[in-house]
Amino acid sequence: MKGETVKIFNFYLYLLIVMSLIMSGCSAKTPYTLKPNYDQNPAKIIAVLPIENKTLDSKTSQLLRSKLFEELYFKGYPKLPLDIIDKKLASLYANGDKESAATISPQALKDLVGADAGLYCTLMEGNKSEKLFYAPITIAIRCELRSAQTGEVLWNAQGESTSRNFDFTRNGLERKSHEALEAVIEEVVNKVMKTLPDGPNLRG
Repeated sequence: MKGETVKIFNFYLYLLIVMSLIMSGCSAKTPYTLKPNYDQNPAKIIAVLPIENKTLDSKTSQLLRSKLFEELYFKGYPKLPLDIIDKKLASLYANGDKESAATISPQALKDLVGADAGLYCTLMEGNKSEKLFYAPITIAIRCELRSAQTGEVLWNAQGESTSRNFDFTRNGLERKSHEALEAVIEEVVNKVMKTLPDGPNLRG
């Protein structure tokens, strides 16, 4: 009898996993807007500003910024190192509070770091809830590309990704959740960044 109960439980757990995978594969397209005639004066050098964090998870915001920086390079934009940006911006906000750098005027970026646009992103959601055998992770972000010359928004997009992790033990669930975090961040960044036009190194 005990063996039958285990088989039934495993069946329903398997069914739940399959349904979750199907649902995650049916997500809507990433919403975004691009300034009309953007291609006539596209951004060439982009500074990735510190993430505006609406959650209590500082690790996720740091990983998110690093991933955005990497993805910009693969999109054909020159690298503008994050440590150089932070060092230059340090004089503009009080007490070295990097989070307030998200409010810095984009016009200041040209003289400070030589960028013609700033990437301002917000971590809107970083949920890591844990239940019996189940620990989903949801990351939601919103990004804007603002001109360093005019301050206007050249492009903006938002995206969300979720990882659904299952395990029969708490340790196993924690391990899978930890391993899934970077994958979820990579997925949501890819969703958002694929809507941004290619940089000068790919435009030719």
